Amino acid sequence: MNDGMIVWKPREGRPARTTIDDLPTVLLALKGPMGPVDAVALGTAKGEVHVFTLPRMETIARFKLESGSIRALHLVSEGSMHFVAGTQHGAVWSLREDQQERCQLLFSIEGPVSSLHIEGDTVHVRSGWYHHERTWDGQHHHVNNTADTFQVKRFKRLDRSCLLPNAA
Repeated sequence: MNDGMIVWKPREGRPARTTIDDLPTVLLALKGPMGPVDAVALGTAKGEVHVFTLPRMETIARFKLESGSIRALHLVSEGSMHFVAGTQHGAVWSLREDQQERCQLLFSIEGPVSSLHIEGDTVHVRSGWYHHERTWDGQHHHVNNTADTFQVKRFKRLDRSCLLPNAA
């Protein structure tokens, strides 16, 4: 909720609540070893990632980036506390509970991160119409402007024909 309250309402049992000090921006549900969701990772506007157990809403991990609002979260592998987080300033971070340096900047892109996911050794990051594919060390592989595939359409307004400069 906009006051920082997180509410878990299970199908059976009582709802659980907890409050964080900031505005939640993104939520990632995590499956447990038995199948159902047993934890959630929550990004905030201050650049923090909180990991809570369900249904008790106990904090099991907290990462503090201070690199802008968290816009996207992705779990690298099931059963581990290894996340990739993207921020509003275009920074992509690796968050690991099992290493000494828990928060490591992987790379940055121009523009805010809209979404991200991992396929093999490639990190796919979307920022608006742009799709970035990079390796874990941040080397540039491929940037694709997906708006280029759309045709620019003409429209008529007040007896004037105009050509739109951008597809978006």
